[in-house]
Amino acid sequence: MRNCVIILLLSYNHLAAQLINREAVVKRHNVVVNRIDSLSSLTIGNANFAFTVDATGMQSFPDSYANGVPLGTQSVWGWHSFPNVEGLKIEEAQKIYELEGRSISYTVQLKEPERNRKAVEYFRVNPHRLQLGNIGLEIKKKDGSIAKPGDISNISQGLDLWTGEITSSFIVDGIPVKVVTVCHQDQDVVAFRIESLLIRENRIRVRIRIPYPNGQFKDVGNQWESNGKQSIVFNSSESGASIVRTIDSLQTHIAIRWAGKADAT
Repeated sequence: MRNCVIILLLSYNHLAAQLINREAVVKRHNVVVNRIDSLSSLTIGNANFAFTVDATGMQSFPDSYANGVPLGTQSVWGWHSFPNVEGLKIEEAQKIYELEGRSISYTVQLKEPERNRKAVEYFRVNPHRLQLGNIGLEIKKKDGSIAKPGDISNISQGLDLWTGEITSSFIVDGIPVKVVTVCHQDQDVVAFRIESLLIRENRIRVRIRIPYPNGQFKDVGNQWESNGKQSIVFNSSESGASIVRTIDSLQTHIAIRWAGKADAT
């Protein structure tokens, strides 16, 4: 009987991997907001800078969001410390513990003596992240008063997770307003496009306010009084403006640019 060797050749069809429509997958999770809700504020940013908005697409009503997710503007470099006028040292907020034959210092909540208590409080608060500024809308109603949250109706706001744009639409006094909000990918820059007939009627203004830090665990960015501890220098031109803010030893600069005809005061 002869030995028979059979060689079996198998052919495989290499099926092309099915491509994923990544844009569709990401946009499936777009965020939609349809009312003023202090727990539904939206944030844009670039991992080094963040800008949080209310239902108007800007920071128009910071007080209404103070007890929820506040409307803040912060960056990785924006830190501040209140002056250490008493020369407190971190060692005065620490206590030595003996552990496995070693003496280890820990910062603890000392309540006495008084100087140690002050040191604990100072280093608990400082340094703290700084609220860089508040950019919101002031919309004048027909009666001349400034619109409040209750005057904003027909809210339709969406965060496009693919493009990073926030588009906000709402109505004031029966007139639609649309705001598109974006953040630069690499720079600490936000931009807005505002569309409304209210602009022609000179009933919309962009309001920029710079809060003073409160030193609390949660700085919601709406403390406008600084008791002379913060100075603001403002300059404007036909196409832009600049703000220099000095607070203690820290100085920050805000550059403002606009397209079209506008005045800054």
